[in-house]
Amino acid sequence: MTAHPHPPIPSGAIGSQPSDHDLAEALATGTVLLELPYRGHRTQVVATPYGAFGRRDRLGCFLEIAAQTMHQWTPFPNPEAATAWCRNTAAASLYGMTPARVDQNFAVWHGNGWSVEIDLRRQRYIIAVGLHPGTTYEVLAARETPDEPLAAAEARGWAWLIDKMPEPLTHWPTSMVDEYCRRGLLAAE
Repeated sequence: MTAHPHPPIPSGAIGSQPSDHDLAEALATGTVLLELPYRGHRTQVVATPYGAFGRRDRLGCFLEIAAQTMHQWTPFPNPEAATAWCRNTAAASLYGMTPARVDQNFAVWHGNGWSVEIDLRRQRYIIAVGLHPGTTYEVLAARETPDEPLAAAEARGWAWLIDKMPEPLTHWPTSMVDEYCRRGLLAAE
């Protein structure tokens, strides 16, 4: 994201440009419109009286909202533009993840205009379909309770993915089909 000493406030905002302190307070108390995880990271959009702002986390965690962190926030002309940016940023990160960077906690697959990631530790299933500007990016936290059996969360996650996939199972990458058979089908039994 572009670093600004102070983000410019979109035109049409109420009043004059706020101080860093006032903007930090507005962001801290604003309404979170959207927060999307990706690869252990996340993007976020917050609505304030000064407009909609978005940011992408740094190294997996959001830093404190304070006057000295205002350069992390990007202003948008409206909430729709901010949420589109959030989806496209998360999807671009997922599309850019290569299977070579997959480890014991994450599984990633790509197909014709789609990408899927499963966070095996959190049982979080993510799918991105399409390209900018019309990307859809959806997330399912499949584990409903911390003590829920893993098999139930996996069955729910894979069923959700099958419903969201733009291609039938016969067009999935072989390793994804293998993982589905190993985890999803066994979990559903």
